[in-house]
Amino acid sequence: MGRFAQWREMVLAQGHRLGDALRRPDDPDDPFEPTGSLNRLDALVEGFAAGQPVRWSLAGQPRPLPGPVDAVAYRIIEESLTNACRHAPGAPVAVRLRYDATGITIEVRDEGGGPLPSGGGTQGAGRGLLGVRRRAERLGGTLSAGPRAGGGYTVSAALPAPEEVAE
Repeated sequence: MGRFAQWREMVLAQGHRLGDALRRPDDPDDPFEPTGSLNRLDALVEGFAAGQPVRWSLAGQPRPLPGPVDAVAYRIIEESLTNACRHAPGAPVAVRLRYDATGITIEVRDEGGGPLPSGGGTQGAGRGLLGVRRRAERLGGTLSAGPRAGGGYTVSAALPAPEEVAE
């Protein structure tokens, strides 16, 4: 019984890692989680702005994005804001979206100056930045994240969503 209790404690404490290890990179997200959309970006930013100054800007002509691109863009911003709140509490955060003919570019930058967690912020209880990087890559996009020279942290992503060409 003693070994069982130890094993149970270990599973409860580390079970999320087991689930992540067993999950294939192409597995879909939890079907019970609501799908995010850039249409709800105002509410997302407002939710984080209650404890942290967040501003966002938009460049280019917004347009409807394919569902998977829209959901991944939202998730990248959500994860970036979560990390900013966790690792740079109270620091100003800027979210920038830019639409162009090839897709959408996202940049989330915090002005925090505190020490970074080991692993560059990609470790934690959830799938975090590693998870959103995989999602971006599955769509043919890119995601980079890291500390800035003057302090703070930046997450940048480019997701393909070419404009439809009128014939």
